[in-house]
Amino acid sequence: MGYKNEKNVVDFCESKTESLSNWVRQVKNKSINAKTKRKRDLRIIAILSNSLTRAESELVTKQRERARKWAQMQADLGLCNKEEEFAKEQREKIDNLWKNDLSGLDSFFKELDNVKPLVK
Repeated sequence: MGYKNEKNVVDFCESKTESLSNWVRQVKNKSINAKTKRKRDLRIIAILSNSLTRAESELVTKQRERARKWAQMQADLGLCNKEEEFAKEQREKIDNLWKNDLSGLDSFFKELDNVKPLVK
């Protein structure tokens, strides 16, 4: 009942971005190996470099698209609002702490202004 070739199942389950990322990693390794060989084949290096450049730009595009979709989904579900509210509450707490400290200093300096020097 098991699968004969589990690698195909894993490849099928991977997302396109993940498989592209893995492919870019493998091409980078091949490119490094081709560049470090004693007998370099410039044609192979050029093909690998060109393929790598195109694949990396495609990967960046897909990652940006995925990030945009994720941000849109968070906005639709209201997840961003919760995070913003939490950050706002944290800022308010910090502001209140500073206001309390500063108001304490203000009252201290006002009391110093009210103190009259002793005349001898």
